[in-house]
Amino acid sequence: MHRTVRAIAFLTLAACGLALSSSQSGKPILLRTKPRVHEIRLEVELFQQAPVDIDTGAVYVDGLGRRTTYVKSQPTYQGTALAMAVPVLVRTSWCDTDFSTVVIKGNVDGKEYLADPAKAFVRQSGTTEALVQFEMPLERGYAENILARTTYQVQRWELEVDEAAAASATWPREWPSGMDRFLKAEPGVDPTHAGLKAFADSATKGGARSVGPYLAVRNAALAIVRGWKLPNSGTSVYGQKGGLRGLNFTVNGPWGFDAGGGTPVELAATCTAAVRALGVPCRVVYCLGRKSRSNDQRSGTSGSEFRMICEFFLPNIGWIPFDPMMMRQHTAGGMAAIRGFANIPDIQDALPLAFLTVPKGYEKADRVALWGWKRGLQVDEPTAVTRIGFDDSGRGNGKVPSMPAPVSDEVP
Repeated sequence: MHRTVRAIAFLTLAACGLALSSSQSGKPILLRTKPRVHEIRLEVELFQQAPVDIDTGAVYVDGLGRRTTYVKSQPTYQGTALAMAVPVLVRTSWCDTDFSTVVIKGNVDGKEYLADPAKAFVRQSGTTEALVQFEMPLERGYAENILARTTYQVQRWELEVDEAAAASATWPREWPSGMDRFLKAEPGVDPTHAGLKAFADSATKGGARSVGPYLAVRNAALAIVRGWKLPNSGTSVYGQKGGLRGLNFTVNGPWGFDAGGGTPVELAATCTAAVRALGVPCRVVYCLGRKSRSNDQRSGTSGSEFRMICEFFLPNIGWIPFDPMMMRQHTAGGMAAIRGFANIPDIQDALPLAFLTVPKGYEKADRVALWGWKRGLQVDEPTAVTRIGFDDSGRGNGKVPSMPAPVSDEVP
């Protein structure tokens, strides 16, 4: 299978078979430019090391504010085997993934398992989604340290959107096949909420249908963003040893449209629900990236963080992105271009991974973190640690300086 997916990466126009949706000037409405090739090393590590008070020897679930050191606890993961999956996206508007040279390794307490990509890499039919599946035996009946690592290459572009041409698109009589999924409710995204639907529709004077879908989406997303109260600007949760642990969802207390706010993850989910409520396919693309200088740089924490890019679909044009957090910086009114909507200056820095927070057929572990496992393990929750490792190494420029972005999720 890994040979089959070779054609996915570093696509040329002939290989893509892309419909060239263009503006009146002949320029593609969604244009990929300035390609960069990167090698990605993505890791999920499960281990158990409890913070122990240096003075008393007491174990704490969190050692904040105490003089602590980390020591190995008793075996955490008990069972005969571990089945886990890490999501990847074969293609988005700004990224193509090359799995022709993928390396998939598992490690249990120092013993390494090299997986066959033809079995471990699984495409989901009819979508751009895929899973890297790890099946690792626990020969002793338990494990103290489990590491799943995937190494592959991507080519990412900057994405130029002709906003005037996109704004001229009209409402279709029906959406293309496969779009139903991105119109329905899913965990955290509820487009059936009557109040949210009314709010999204009223964001456009005369109602959403008085303008084209592009402007209706823009107005609704901007209205959500402007009224959103952000209690915490962090996209991510960091665990023991400062490792990236998961997405920053509100654990206690309400969030969303009724609450009028929430974390950046919840803002993206609410914007997506509002767009779906208008009848336009929309989704959250969960990404990984490096922290910006303006973001939290607490000492000892990982330099990586999750990032959410929303996308909405227009027929014959493709998936148009917007970044709700970047849109919060917008203050201009009228028809002025909105920073973070359609044209996102640093979208090339975001590595897209998934459309779902937990892969289908799997369950979340200690917290939502995109990857998932199949239960059957006994877990000592207080000492269990999840660490998501992310290394993004540049490999130079792509060979094709510009090309149209794909207009659908269909992949060769």
